[in-house]
Amino acid sequence: MKQILIALLILCSINAKSQDTLCVMICLDEVIDFNYQTSEIINRTDHEGDFEIKVNEGEIMCLHFNDDKERFRDVTVTFADGYLKHDTFNSRDHVIFSKESWGNFTIHVSESRRRK
Repeated sequence: MKQILIALLILCSINAKSQDTLCVMICLDEVIDFNYQTSEIINRTDHEGDFEIKVNEGEIMCLHFNDDKERFRDVTVTFADGYLKHDTFNSRDHVIFSKESWGNFTIHVSESRRRK
């Protein structure tokens, strides 16, 4: 687990320059927020079902799925102008990044499921 976290933070440091980077790990039943600078866990939240994460302009989202099982999650990004971007990811161990140029947006992550 520590190796995954270290790799996640190294990836964040490569992609982040002066912008704020939000690091969030999504597991089967909890969401873990990390401090980008210190690698410390800021918050652990139990969850069931779908949830949303709001990202402000100038922030980068590093989203790490870590369900420890072969699962899938739908991710829908809703931009400030109403445009939607939707994709399905293997959530066993998958990392995705947003772009700084995206502005304000909301990420909606579906409940983990076994079939794509």
